[in-house]
Amino acid sequence: MNKERRYYPAFHLGPMAGWLNDPNGLCQLSGVHHIFFQYSPDDPRGGNKCWGHYETKDFVTYRFTGTFLEPDTKWDRNGVYSGCAYVKDEQMYLFYTGNVKHVGEHDYVHSGREANTMLVISPDGVAAGPKECLMRNGDYPGNLSCHVRDPKVFLHQGRYYMVQGARTLADEGCVLLFSSMDLRRWEFERAIHKPEFGYMWECPDLFWMSGKAFLSVSPQGLASEEFCNQNVYQSGYFALGKWNTAENISLGDFYEWDYGFDFYAPQTYEDEQGRRILLGWMGVPDAPYDHDPTIEEGWQHMLTLPRQLSVDDTTGRIRQTPLPELSALRVGLLFASRLEGKCMERTMECGYELLLSDIEGPFVEIDFCDGLTFVYDATLATCRLIFTKDAVGYGRDERRLRLASGKLSNLRVFVDRCSVELFMNDGEEVMTTKYFPSESPTLRLRACALAQAWELAEYRVLNLKS
Repeated sequence: MNKERRYYPAFHLGPMAGWLNDPNGLCQLSGVHHIFFQYSPDDPRGGNKCWGHYETKDFVTYRFTGTFLEPDTKWDRNGVYSGCAYVKDEQMYLFYTGNVKHVGEHDYVHSGREANTMLVISPDGVAAGPKECLMRNGDYPGNLSCHVRDPKVFLHQGRYYMVQGARTLADEGCVLLFSSMDLRRWEFERAIHKPEFGYMWECPDLFWMSGKAFLSVSPQGLASEEFCNQNVYQSGYFALGKWNTAENISLGDFYEWDYGFDFYAPQTYEDEQGRRILLGWMGVPDAPYDHDPTIEEGWQHMLTLPRQLSVDDTTGRIRQTPLPELSALRVGLLFASRLEGKCMERTMECGYELLLSDIEGPFVEIDFCDGLTFVYDATLATCRLIFTKDAVGYGRDERRLRLASGKLSNLRVFVDRCSVELFMNDGEEVMTTKYFPSESPTLRLRACALAQAWELAEYRVLNLKS
């Protein structure tokens, strides 16, 4: 590993250089998975947003083709913001928000900002057709602020639909629903909202699984509670009580996708096998722990592992599990033993998968390094992710969750050079965090469980950037 980039991920997608945030334009075309993302290639602290592009056939070997879209027209001159892909006729229809900020005395919430809905067509994620502006501020309902963004397009019962996140003039978050017959002329159908549930809803995604409709959003402005809404902004989903665009669309309970420190702006897509796959940004905007030591290495932020979604037949909630393809990264078994509550200690090279199964007893305690600990308390049915050293957490402190099933039966953990993703009870709950350990951190594990760990290989990335 390059000592000057000690934290660059082994098996997560980061920027080759610069800044990365929201995943965009996720899709599969002719066997190739396309992963676009918000990208500022010249500034690891962020800047004018472009779209970068990775592609893969197997989620082990990737091709980075560089910058796909840049802010270079009158409709997007201050940023190519987030959006989606819709595959039709062997081409990707890529929708995004073109951000324009006017010079003057503006707050850029109520005045001074254009949110233009844009379309670009591409056959391969490398060549881009001309940019088309489909909707401007005057095409949205009159009760909205200037904050309308993040289009997501889908087909349902023979008609195309688009959802966009928005903020009203009354500072209420909502999702706008549009419909179209040709992917270019869009008609407003209605707003979807939940009273007193944040002032802005970003990154909406409406999809079906197991015959049920779900709406994913990233709301801003929710009050923090002990076991939920602990980040400055959240990401989660509602089950839709019904689907009828002529009537109000009712929302069920809100469930967070991830209870860790670093997760936001997820997007899903259905692949050619019919799997629903999710990726999220391993970061949170405006977080008090926003600084990363990776800035000194010339890059910042990553995407999460790709997660396959499924619906629990009993609870109706969504489970998230790492894609099966990731098992191909296993290059050797590090250990496999039955733990009986005593402490097992081992120096680990960064880049491993840990699985605890058949968990019994009153607790599980895992020190991933000197400064980051995971604790499960069976008496309270709670899990805690605790930073005890700022040199490891850079401002992160503690996150908690209460297990919906009341018990931790299994735990699957992926540990990369500066990130940890924990999947509890076959993905019933997830916690994701970045961390910045000393080299070769020591793993300390206490539990009554079967413990297995595998060394993981690095992604193979071909950099085609010119």
